[in-house]
Amino acid sequence: MSETPSQALQEALAAELRAAQGIADVNVRTWAQRASITHDSIYRILRGRRPVSVVELVLLCQAINDDPLDLISRAARRAGHPLRSSRTIEVVRADRARLALEAAGLHDDPNLAYDKARRALAETGQLLSRQEWQAFLEGTGSATMTAPLGEFLEVPGEYLAGADDSATAKVETELRFARTMRDVGVTRLAARSLDELGSDEIKAVEEAIRKFIDEEEGHHQ
Repeated sequence: MSETPSQALQEALAAELRAAQGIADVNVRTWAQRASITHDSIYRILRGRRPVSVVELVLLCQAINDDPLDLISRAARRAGHPLRSSRTIEVVRADRARLALEAAGLHDDPNLAYDKARRALAETGQLLSRQEWQAFLEGTGSATMTAPLGEFLEVPGEYLAGADDSATAKVETELRFARTMRDVGVTRLAARSLDELGSDEIKAVEEAIRKFIDEEEGHHQ
């Protein structure tokens, strides 16, 4: 029985993840710690014993500074199948959902994040099931939930839906900045303070702060 395109892509993803691991020169245990995924799960994914989910793929790539979209493209070429745009947009949405949760300080506690989102949406008469929440995290959520979840996370629904324009680029820059500022103890930012800065300026400040954090962590290891 010949393998399906989906099976071929999953095998290619495992191969590309192994290659990326080699380039990053990181062992599985360290990779697991960085990505917050059990090392047993990573072993199974790398050996092709189970498929990698969109969220896992994003986290694994982020942990070794690889681009998940680039890795998928490489895997698609390896598998000999054209990359489906639907798969690409799922990765974009999952990555943006993760970033929005990180900026809000909710990414590290999935149960708290869901409970807060459920209560917030309930106040507007909307029900958020566990299944719908998981679909949102995977980038496969319904369009009807995008706007209310965007309001909850204080980001435009278009951004979470995967739109690609100058406005969403600015949103992403601001979210990364908010995430970095949260790492140094600043949990609230005045919106006008960001409106006065361009994307390049915000990015430069974020990179400078991130570099400082990395250097400080290095000194204390």
